[in-house]
Amino acid sequence: MSTQEKKRGITVPHVLVLILAFIVGCCGLTYVVPAGEYAIDAATGLVVPNSYHAVEPSPVNLWKALIMVTEGVASQGVIFALLFIMGGLINVVIDSGSIHAIINSSVHRLQGKSIKVLVPAVVVLMAVIGGLAGQDSLVAFVAVGMVLARKLRLDRIAALGMFYLPYITGQAAGPTIAIILMAQETAGLPPVSGLGARLLVWLTLTLLCVVYTTRYCLKISRDPSKSLADGILPAEAATADAAAPAAEATWKSIATLLALIIPFVLYAWGAASKGWGFPELLAFAMVAVMAVGILNRTNYNKLAQSFISGATAMGGICLMIGFAKVIGMVLIEGRILHTIAYGAVTVIGGMGDAFIASGIFIATMLFNLLIPSGPAKVPMLIPLFIPVADVLGISRQVLCLAFQLGDGLTNCVTPVSAVLAAAMSLSGANIGQWLRFVLPFVFMTFIIAIVSLTILQAMGWS
Repeated sequence: MSTQEKKRGITVPHVLVLILAFIVGCCGLTYVVPAGEYAIDAATGLVVPNSYHAVEPSPVNLWKALIMVTEGVASQGVIFALLFIMGGLINVVIDSGSIHAIINSSVHRLQGKSIKVLVPAVVVLMAVIGGLAGQDSLVAFVAVGMVLARKLRLDRIAALGMFYLPYITGQAAGPTIAIILMAQETAGLPPVSGLGARLLVWLTLTLLCVVYTTRYCLKISRDPSKSLADGILPAEAATADAAAPAAEATWKSIATLLALIIPFVLYAWGAASKGWGFPELLAFAMVAVMAVGILNRTNYNKLAQSFISGATAMGGICLMIGFAKVIGMVLIEGRILHTIAYGAVTVIGGMGDAFIASGIFIATMLFNLLIPSGPAKVPMLIPLFIPVADVLGISRQVLCLAFQLGDGLTNCVTPVSAVLAAAMSLSGANIGQWLRFVLPFVFMTFIIAIVSLTILQAMGWS
């Protein structure tokens, strides 16, 4: 809790509390929102447009919701495995000392310019990885952000701004992430098509993220009282810092850092060209763990202990992911998820031609508050948006970008996002502190998205 919150007597709820509140709220909605469903194409699993019809209500009480928790947790097994492995890999890299050596060497060489150089460089790197790979497991990099923030004498919010915000923003317009490939396939478009325009939007969002985060870091560096968190992070133990100014990044340090990044680059290539998924990324991460151990000649027992320690830190995060899954399960079991989608499509269809793309973007963004998972929304919303876009003359390329931006840009503020919960847990920040930092940024990205979609729609981009 921040100093300001203590003075005002405000208690910011834990993200798990917010998730539970959403579950209760969704249970209530199943009693008041009319039940309805679209027909589902048995061959493709996609929603059939214009097939919405009323069905018998199926309200979900709190007891049923609690029973669903077991299924919610069990259904996320692959995600849990990936987070455990990535958490272990990152901890192994941190314990190797390579991250510290690279940071210490960079800070020493850059002298007083370290924030102005390192922060933009890190933001761009994370935006690139997010735009290419777009995996939720990237949230584990927040642990690296905490190391860098301590060394640069910054706060928890800065760590999130350097390592969490840019990868989330990069996902929102990334050309090779799973959600855009799924959306394009569903819309009948070639994979990775429309690359130029999508890259331009990505560059604009990344530039904004660089300026926004760097500006905040410089501000709290000059005046720690401006911190939105609990102030500047305390320095590490003197024994660890004593030799830091003279530390030099060796080829082993650089190779170790590359071992952390290369799995995501390979995955991005394989996902786009070979249809790779989580299992391949997990396997690459395991190879990286072994490579880091060999590079640094780490005792195998110490390597195992370091790996387990990093994986253990992901336990609570995985639990929150399982609970968050229950929100969508309640809406589906209560037979009101399609009703909400039907209402959104009806509103969009009644908007003027000039606002259709923006309407799809906003509808997806609002829907994201209930179902943060992009892949879960694609088979439901894209088939519903396609007829509306086709009738009103909106290209499917614009439709897919509007959907991608609507899904991605609000992930950093969606209360039920398990990835956001993970970022808060790893950084030690609370949701109130984070929202004070990120809401102005989200508003600016909202404007960029609306302007970009309006221009592309007017140009007839396809």
